[in-house]
Amino acid sequence: MGQATLLDVLADGRAGERLRAFDAAGGLTALIPELEAGRGFAQPELHAYDVLGHSLAAVEAVDAVFGDGVPGREFREAIGWVDFDRWLEREVGGVPLPALVRLGALLHDVAKPATATFEDGRLRFPRHGPAGADMMAPRLAALGLEAEAAALVGRLIRYHLRPAELVRNWPATDRAVRRFVRDLDGEVLALMVVNLADGWATQGPRYTREHFRRHCGFVNYVLARAWGATEGDGPEPLVTGDDLIAELGLSGGRLLGAVLTSVRHAQLEGQIRTRDEALALARDVLTRPGFAE
Repeated sequence: MGQATLLDVLADGRAGERLRAFDAAGGLTALIPELEAGRGFAQPELHAYDVLGHSLAAVEAVDAVFGDGVPGREFREAIGWVDFDRWLEREVGGVPLPALVRLGALLHDVAKPATATFEDGRLRFPRHGPAGADMMAPRLAALGLEAEAAALVGRLIRYHLRPAELVRNWPATDRAVRRFVRDLDGEVLALMVVNLADGWATQGPRYTREHFRRHCGFVNYVLARAWGATEGDGPEPLVTGDDLIAELGLSGGRLLGAVLTSVRHAQLEGQIRTRDEALALARDVLTRPGFAE
């Protein structure tokens, strides 16, 4: 399997399953040798798998979140104000965004074996995120990723523990949230998917539906805080509430606010650039099942 084929696999909805088969055939760590150190590398009791098994399970968790099964539906409902399916259609550096998120999930703990240390009788992995990002920079280039795509994957590795650090001092200040968003170059949702997948893969079979729902709530909280802390940093909105009332016949209230939020998010993500595109998106949002209920 070459680099192009690896990215094709990572863009597939069954990427985790296919990567396991590729690994069983000896191909995965031949292509990404840095992963081999995680094979059989035991983790603290909280973890259900060794480092490599955890990484593969994280990709499978991303598959579930991106898919149309129960986890995917519940995740979309939890962040219902975000146009998640449109977000999934993005490309970064010519690579489908879902493939890059899965690659980030696969590599997020790659530096754990190299950073492992015993402190106070406990196994710890200090700064394994930054170490992993630095370790994988040459490999990402060797895999053929353009600079923009490689930078995104590097940030997913480097900052995958930042969400927990962000809320350690509760509640997080707007200043801390803005720095968080800036460090991620705005790709908060991508990181939060990796964060959720990491939590799911940590517990493995012990991860319940209630765990998942709570984690979805945490994802929504972080996204909302990121939105609220940075909303004034972007360009002028393409449409206002008055525009939607005049053009679409909407009245004020929660529905108007939800449509405005979806349109504004798409604008800040670069998905729409003109007033006409904003109005077209608003009309599309209103036709989605359950949106206006």
